[in-house]
Amino acid sequence: MKKSKKKNKTIAIFTGYYLPFLGGIERYTEKLIKHLNHLGYNIIIVTSNYDNLKEFEQNEYYSIYRLPVYSLFCKRYPIIKKNKDYKRILQELSTKQIDAIICNTRFHLTSLIGGKFAKKYNIPVLAIEHGSNHFTVNNKILDFFGQIYEHLLTNHLKRYIKSYYGVSERCNKWLKHFNIDAKGVFYNSVEKTAYDKFKNKTYLTNNKGKTIITYAGRLIKEKGIMELLEAYSNISKNYKNLLLVIAGDGPLLDQLKEKYHNQKDIKFVGKLNYDEVMALYNNTDIFVYPSMYPEGLPTSILEAGIMKCAIVATNRGGTIEVINNEKYGRIAQETVEDIERQICTYLDNNDIMIKCKENIQQRINEEFTWDVTANKIANVLEEIINEKN
Repeated sequence: MKKSKKKNKTIAIFTGYYLPFLGGIERYTEKLIKHLNHLGYNIIIVTSNYDNLKEFEQNEYYSIYRLPVYSLFCKRYPIIKKNKDYKRILQELSTKQIDAIICNTRFHLTSLIGGKFAKKYNIPVLAIEHGSNHFTVNNKILDFFGQIYEHLLTNHLKRYIKSYYGVSERCNKWLKHFNIDAKGVFYNSVEKTAYDKFKNKTYLTNNKGKTIITYAGRLIKEKGIMELLEAYSNISKNYKNLLLVIAGDGPLLDQLKEKYHNQKDIKFVGKLNYDEVMALYNNTDIFVYPSMYPEGLPTSILEAGIMKCAIVATNRGGTIEVINNEKYGRIAQETVEDIERQICTYLDNNDIMIKCKENIQQRINEEFTWDVTANKIANVLEEIINEKN
């Protein structure tokens, strides 16, 4: 696709959160923005002001507008405050000659706002689904009412958005639960150049001879972090020269640090930026992602894989589309016992671990890079823009 075809076209991305909030969706959006910008698009991000950030910012890749939110649940589910600042921001956006809109994550209110905005100003719009099950807070009563809310919100959203895509086939299968037939997959992806950029970087020092096991992600119950720590505690009784590194922040951090403070082979490093995470993966032998969360396609699986980590992960979201047989990694059941068993598969056979590292990197390089995904999205954007014109 020639860059000149897309010059000066403006794409607005409505998304529940954006950086500095750090999660898989935010990383997906960040990489997509950079690649669309490289292809010639101007990018506007419309998101929630979840933490008293600047209302407007601009850099070389995009401009960003942050909508006001209520403080309640703002870091879990931002509820947009439709006050005078909200109305002023939307009025300003209406002057930007937006050519197309992308709405990230169907169940965030920013998607409904983006859909309504698109209809009001006759702008082509599509939605990208990042989940594969109902959003959960691990409370049966709250989850029950949350599911009702999600169905009501989605039915409302369908009045404004007709085109849906998933970041994995699992996401598209989930959309059928809402009677939505997805039009295709925009796979979550990684940079093809990541390994060459970070293969000589290091995050950990003085760990020569140790087998490094890593988790990177939010420290919430739904990510399986408690099961991983219990499994590792069992493993460490029978294996020497191990180190478990836990990277990430969240409501469980202080509790887990206190519980395991006497176990010197467990290292909590807190929230890391992208370069630090990739350098950590370069030090890592086994990456474990025991999620019980309604994932789309976890970014960390792709990033760890391209950095030649042997992977143990649960069958959530599109993970099984990446690790689709045992030569690429190990899929664990969501139990302490099976997480432990799958990790030990690598610890007991170094040849299996080495082969999985090589194979998963090759697979991700061939199928899950941003060069492929961004061009696919750009082609769809051109189609919907041309259809309108």
